[in-house]
Amino acid sequence: MENKVQHKVEQYRTFLTASYERVQITKDQWPPVQFQEFIKLVTVEKLDDVTKEDICTEAMMNGNLAIVKRMKKSIEMEKIGRFEDGTLASCIIVEGIPGVGKSTLAWQLGRRWGKKEILQHFQLVIVLHLRDERVQKARKISELLYHPNTVVREAVFEWISTTLGENVLLILDGYDELPSDFQIGDRSIFARIIKGEELPKLTVLVTSRPSANRNLYQLCRIQAKCQYIEVVGFDEKEIQEYIEHAFKHNIELMERFQLYIVYPHIHSLMYVPINCAIILELFMEHKGKPPQTLTELYTALTNTLLQRHEQKAKEKTPVGMTYAVDLLKKHYIDLVGTIQDPAGLAGSLYSRGIISKLVMSKVQQRGDLITKEKNEVLINAVEAQVTTDPSVFQMFMEVMEGEPSLSTIVEKMRGPSDSVARNKGGVTLSKMTCFEALSSTTLSQLQTVAKLAYQGTINDRLISHNVEDNIESLGLLQKVPQLYSTSSPKASYNFVHKTLQEFLTAWYVSSLPTSEQRVFVKDSITKPHMAMTVRFMAGLSKFQTSSKDIYDWASIVMPVGKQISIENLHWVFETENPTFIQKLMGNKEQTFYCFCTSLNPCDLYVLVYCIVNSSTKWSVNLTSRDMTDKCMKMLFLVEEGKAFHHITSLKLSGNTILTSIASLLGMMLKEKNTLKELDLCRCGLQSEGLEEVIKSVQVNTRLETLDLSENTIDDMRASCLGMMLKENTTLKQLYLRYCGLQPDGLEDVIKGVQVNTKLETLVLSENTIDNQRASYLGMILKENNTLKQLDLRDSTLQPAGLEEVIKGIEVNTKLENLRLSDNTIDKKTASCLAHALKHNTTLSDLRLRWCDLRDEAIGELCGGLKLCKLKTLELVGNEFGDQGARGLADVLKDHPTLEVLNVYGCGEMSGEGVKCLTDVMMSNTRVKMLALSEKYKPLVPQKLVNRIKYDGL
Repeated sequence: MENKVQHKVEQYRTFLTASYERVQITKDQWPPVQFQEFIKLVTVEKLDDVTKEDICTEAMMNGNLAIVKRMKKSIEMEKIGRFEDGTLASCIIVEGIPGVGKSTLAWQLGRRWGKKEILQHFQLVIVLHLRDERVQKARKISELLYHPNTVVREAVFEWISTTLGENVLLILDGYDELPSDFQIGDRSIFARIIKGEELPKLTVLVTSRPSANRNLYQLCRIQAKCQYIEVVGFDEKEIQEYIEHAFKHNIELMERFQLYIVYPHIHSLMYVPINCAIILELFMEHKGKPPQTLTELYTALTNTLLQRHEQKAKEKTPVGMTYAVDLLKKHYIDLVGTIQDPAGLAGSLYSRGIISKLVMSKVQQRGDLITKEKNEVLINAVEAQVTTDPSVFQMFMEVMEGEPSLSTIVEKMRGPSDSVARNKGGVTLSKMTCFEALSSTTLSQLQTVAKLAYQGTINDRLISHNVEDNIESLGLLQKVPQLYSTSSPKASYNFVHKTLQEFLTAWYVSSLPTSEQRVFVKDSITKPHMAMTVRFMAGLSKFQTSSKDIYDWASIVMPVGKQISIENLHWVFETENPTFIQKLMGNKEQTFYCFCTSLNPCDLYVLVYCIVNSSTKWSVNLTSRDMTDKCMKMLFLVEEGKAFHHITSLKLSGNTILTSIASLLGMMLKEKNTLKELDLCRCGLQSEGLEEVIKSVQVNTRLETLDLSENTIDDMRASCLGMMLKENTTLKQLYLRYCGLQPDGLEDVIKGVQVNTKLETLVLSENTIDNQRASYLGMILKENNTLKQLDLRDSTLQPAGLEEVIKGIEVNTKLENLRLSDNTIDKKTASCLAHALKHNTTLSDLRLRWCDLRDEAIGELCGGLKLCKLKTLELVGNEFGDQGARGLADVLKDHPTLEVLNVYGCGEMSGEGVKCLTDVMMSNTRVKMLALSEKYKPLVPQKLVNRIKYDGL
């Protein structure tokens, strides 16, 4: 019995293998042949670290492949589904942006398994297209299995059920293409499979766009062993190989193409294989410049496919037939409604050989047909004859002219040329000028297809049925791949790519009244899966530029009070409308914060385009966005660096900046610009690059804030910093946290601060400061009259060195904020600090977190606190107990300025100490906030609930 079952399973395997091989790609099919022959997709494993993975969640939406490949481990196709220790994943999630090759990967897995190249630990690999309506209608496992032989199908189902799916890989391609109500919920067979509720030993591989990941990840959290993989398309090497492959027979054309793709916004589109294929196809088709926006790209693609359709129709059709059929279709309703004597007309048409005797008899003898129905029979018969012989049309017109009652309709049909009439026609066609070169028949068919796209999009459906042959032949739709032989009478169709459906949806909506367009965009703009459609809407509508229209569109695209996102800018860029940008941005300074977690060159090009074409100032935050060298260059080279005539704040923290980029940045700082804030924290600046930046700041006359934290600064570069501080006349804030400053280098920096007359904030935290350099710091604090904030956190200051700094504070008349956290303060040092506080008249904020302050030290400190002007005192994480708490309560009792006291994490206090502090809070309403550990919450009086916090922030 077992041998019989295995035999049936082997039969099913043979059937699957043949099915995968049967899906052939020919030259006339889509995607273009070059794309199908060249399958070298980059795949990477997602990170286990949640924080790091958050940084990369949307990376594939922007295509920063070089960085992604460095951050994430590449995975070969052979190793998909298997962890490093050899164990198998129970669920594999394959994600990627539109057109990046997810379905291609799914087919390749099935095909290579069939050839016994990979995945041979699975007896069966079953690939299912989730856009297939037959698949979507399945409610149980048995309905997902296809085989022409019912006995085989039932035997395989029984085997799978008995083994609980062991040794079977089920590939669900296109989870995002499922209707939303099929994605999650107990009703969904797919949700139950992914969660492991059905066939718990089954291995499932699911492909999806990132827009559907939230639902998908909710299901996968239940799985114990889940592998996360991303298809990231082509990197630079693959793009170049792809180009060489496509132009292997025409080197001259390849050289011309290489010149065109130096445009960053063109080249940056090519990491997505489907875009790469389209650009190459269009270039080879027209031998011209590739499109510059996605809207242009898909407009050109649609035009090309439709023109090919018309060209093929002409090759198959005698001259004049299309024109004749167009006229008959255009005036069909008029003809049917105008002919008063169909029987007489039928006789005349039969006598000229235009219609058959059978048709004449049907019109003349069928008494059950009304006049309109008889007319329809006549016109349909004429049209059929014209399709075979165009000369019949002229004979038909001559017969019509002989009928006085038909003179009006004949005059219409012999009126202006069809193309002129079409251009003067209805609102819908006249507005769609991007396809104006097409015939009216093709345009009418395109409208039908676009409506299908729109209806499918709003109804969350990607499959259409009963598509007319003339619609299918346009090349925009294709039959759903028949992977398995079925007896289904219904032919199912989907668009050749989902992005094309999104484009045609936008094209259809752009023909609607403006008010309806706005309603559609407003409803769609917050839905991730509608992002591409909205972007195409922007490109097609161009956003009219009257004041009212600008206001209306702006309220939808960029709501008041929200920061500008990269998606906002892509919408604006698609319009290619600088006037819209200027009116949209207005004169108010704009804040751009990159919500997506990585940026590609195209994103930066779009950002620079919008900045340069606006008439306002910009604050640009690109922190930790993993930008490549090429990406960075966009800021400095596009539009000749004019972006820096608008940018006042630029934050590049967390992006690797090579020396070549630092050199460009240095050149920009020396030239005329508007930059006031520059954040280069954690940018891995090399010595030469760092020196370029520092020397440029030295002569810069606008920059006010510079952050070089977490970049290693050696003695030579520290000397440059000191020189810069002596000569620069505008810098107010300098951040040098964790820069590995050595004693000699630190001394040069301190000496530069000593003569500087503008610096207000100096951050030296997490650099080792020895006693000698601490002494220098104390000395400049005695003399400096500009410094307002000094940060020396975690500087391993020794008591002697710390006391030197404190002595400087005693006579300083400007310092307002002092941070000494993470430096040990003993009783003697606390006494020194108390003495300084008694005499200092400007200090308002003192941070002493984790300074190992105990009761005795707090007691000494309280003596100075009573007489100081502090508003904020932070003592987080110190080791004092009730005695220290009582001293602080005594300070709070009558203190004239203290508003915030933070003793979070001071775990030695008991309920008595807390009560002392809260009692004082009840009587002294000037104290606005007391921060305590969560464990003291039950001891806090109800009246103080709004004035007590339970964190150390």
